[in-house]
Amino acid sequence: MTRHFSHVACLMGGLILFSTPSLASDLTPEFEARHKSCLESIAVDAETAFEAAMQWRDQGGGRRAKHCVAMALFALGHEDEAAYRLDKLAEGADGGTKETRVKHYAEAANLWLTVNEPEKAYASASAGLKLAYDHLELRIARARAYALSGRYDFAETDLTSVLALDPNYAPALRYRADARFKQDKIEEAQADIEAALDLDPTSVETALLRGQIREAVRLAEAE
Repeated sequence: MTRHFSHVACLMGGLILFSTPSLASDLTPEFEARHKSCLESIAVDAETAFEAAMQWRDQGGGRRAKHCVAMALFALGHEDEAAYRLDKLAEGADGGTKETRVKHYAEAANLWLTVNEPEKAYASASAGLKLAYDHLELRIARARAYALSGRYDFAETDLTSVLALDPNYAPALRYRADARFKQDKIEEAQADIEAALDLDPTSVETALLRGQIREAVRLAEAE
């Protein structure tokens, strides 16, 4: 199995195949089925899947073929190129519906974050938020970009906006706990991390962060 595929699967887990293509033939169920098959083939052999997706694109596969090309590139370890292609797909004439473009911007933002490119992640997330102001994943991606740039106060603001829309969204609570912790807002960070762990008790990342925050509390009380 390709080393990056688990991340590819995560990115594609909520994939919905919309139908606003650049070619009339792209409206057919056959295109949707081929897209699904193309994405699934990445788990088997990403290099072969990439070559097949490129051929499909050259034969008129449209945005679905381009999307599969990007996902295969990510699985092959070319995260920055994959993110760049997703951005271009989202902003291009054949990007699909607004919902499809938003999804591609979210995928691009998350890929830019994996290669520590916060400015590019911010740009992708912000472009998507212009289309869908209340999109939770994009707000979290932008908050993470802020955090990577050391702008924890801005990250906290975006995450607070997410939690205003969904107070029980555990990832937002965890990321906000981290942003608050980095700003020495220990009590607020502790409240967030405990709430996050209550909602998702199996999260290793949340448990690790809670340990760091509890240690900071212990040290503060020992002074």
